[in-house]
Amino acid sequence: MRSTRLLAFSAMVFLPLFAGPAVSAPSPVAHPPLPDSAAGTSPGIAVASAQLIEDAAAWDGHVVTFSGEAVGEPMVRGAHAWLHLNDDAYQTRSTTEVDRRLRGYNSGQAIWAPAALALRVRTFGGYRHEGDSVRVLGTFNAACREHGGDMDIHATSLEIIREGHVVTHPLSTRRLGLGLALLALAGTLALVRRRAGRRLT
Repeated sequence: MRSTRLLAFSAMVFLPLFAGPAVSAPSPVAHPPLPDSAAGTSPGIAVASAQLIEDAAAWDGHVVTFSGEAVGEPMVRGAHAWLHLNDDAYQTRSTTEVDRRLRGYNSGQAIWAPAALALRVRTFGGYRHEGDSVRVLGTFNAACREHGGDMDIHATSLEIIREGHVVTHPLSTRRLGLGLALLALAGTLALVRRRAGRRLT
């Protein structure tokens, strides 16, 4: 019994002297964390401009889908063109706007796309039109090296979701009346000032 214990004790003492160095498991490669809205998603996930602005570094280099109203006009640069898509509260409007209230600020994204794709857009948003609703698939750049560090999406596909249309603005009798009243007031004040000036002279 004593010999067995002595043998076990000797093994515990001397075996580590002959053992090789310990080999640790390779550590996992660290990746920057994605925001909750991007984690666990597949390429081409639909995103809003607010998400891209707030978490630009995390979305940088990801393939995304972005939808919005085409506004302004296309700017063709050789084989490519710039588009601007707004995805704010104003992107969907009725054919007639009556007493339309403000609902926040404008927001959107600059899109760099092949000119052949960009020229599919026919109607652009403005005072008299609602622009085409457009969906693009492309790579988001938080600070594009090709375009002076600007934030943009390099689109590889473009789809017209809904065609734009004319928007009419009916005459507001309330605003017209207020304008005429102010005009009359301004005229009256100008007349009073003119007469007061004559009296002083």
